Amino acid sequence: MSSQPDSAAKPAPRLPFLPAKPSWWLLPLAQTCVRIDLSLNNRLVIDEKELDHLRKIPKGAGVILTPNHADEADPRVCLEVSRLSGRRFIFMGNREAFTEIYGAAGWGLQRLGMFSVERGGHDSAAKEYSKNVVNNGKDVLVIFPEGEIFYLNDSLQPFHTGAVSIGMEALVDKRNRDPQFQSYIVPMSIKYRFLVPMKDVFEERVRKMETDLSLTPDGQSIKERLMAIGAELLKRQARAHNIDASDVKPDPDSVSDHAKDVRHKILAKVQQRHTAPLRQQAHTIDAAWQLEAHLRKKLADAPLVDQQRITGDLQELNEVAQLVSWKPQYIKDSTSEERIGEVIVKFERELYLIKRPRQLAKRECVVKIGEPISLGDYLESYKTDPHNISHQLSERLRSTIQSFIDASA
Repeated sequence: MSSQPDSAAKPAPRLPFLPAKPSWWLLPLAQTCVRIDLSLNNRLVIDEKELDHLRKIPKGAGVILTPNHADEADPRVCLEVSRLSGRRFIFMGNREAFTEIYGAAGWGLQRLGMFSVERGGHDSAAKEYSKNVVNNGKDVLVIFPEGEIFYLNDSLQPFHTGAVSIGMEALVDKRNRDPQFQSYIVPMSIKYRFLVPMKDVFEERVRKMETDLSLTPDGQSIKERLMAIGAELLKRQARAHNIDASDVKPDPDSVSDHAKDVRHKILAKVQQRHTAPLRQQAHTIDAAWQLEAHLRKKLADAPLVDQQRITGDLQELNEVAQLVSWKPQYIKDSTSEERIGEVIVKFERELYLIKRPRQLAKRECVVKIGEPISLGDYLESYKTDPHNISHQLSERLRSTIQSFIDASA
């Protein structure tokens, strides 16, 4: 009988795919709680005629809903839209969220209709499950095409093509068995607006960060003070990774350029420490997610002596993802209360290591739902050129949702 060497550790188990398990009792209870919560904190505004866009989709047809993802409250908003439309929603959610609260979060999320997906990896189980949801024609599949909360409610980030690809692949499969099957993708926007004056709230939050960073404002505007905070936070981040950012200036262009440089260098350092057959990615966050997926698989089989180092690298990749959301031009172009508030939330998240920031004040939430797009209209073109059609449809969704947000500002 052999024994394992003391220096070796039992491999950490791989995180399995977790399907949605909508609960007949928990889901309506959660929707009631969400309705109360939204009425108190994020008053929902939605046109009944737009709800009809979901209600009138023929029974048995596949449906994919694609909302923008700008805030922690978005899933709750979607649950309320589900209740109002009379359609049950099945959500795609990041696998990490299911491990929170020692796994208890996962139990609840599954019963609220969420299934897991590993971002950056080839999660075939999640993809097949998604296609089955579409082809069953019973529930609405909800996918956030931005893939992450960027706290940039006025400005959509590039859309991933996964939602369109899943819809088209599901349609191809189902049409082989049922030539009359129809499938739709539906654009939806979520736009938050403060309902109370924010000047005093902003002053309190910004002053606290300045005190904790030993910064002294000198008659500066709120935008200038935030850029000074951003520059100082970026210097700290750079120093922690032995990156020179000493010449960063407290203005949007300088903070933006240095944030891009720092996140690229952090990503490169992590990548150099691990040999991985990674695909070329157009966007930093996609490269970070891909490397993250590789490291999580590596972590599962790593001896104890290596697990701590890999866990540290995963944290660095999370920092890269957060730096992607640093878009100082966001308040260079406009200093609306909503934009200022989102920058404050991001900087507080960085300074105080807050995982899920809370909203700053009571808001109004304007939801718009667009006309369903029939995927069948694109089926033959997709069979010939799936890559181009996926990108074209994803860009059409993004453009439509951005126009909704602009109209709701």
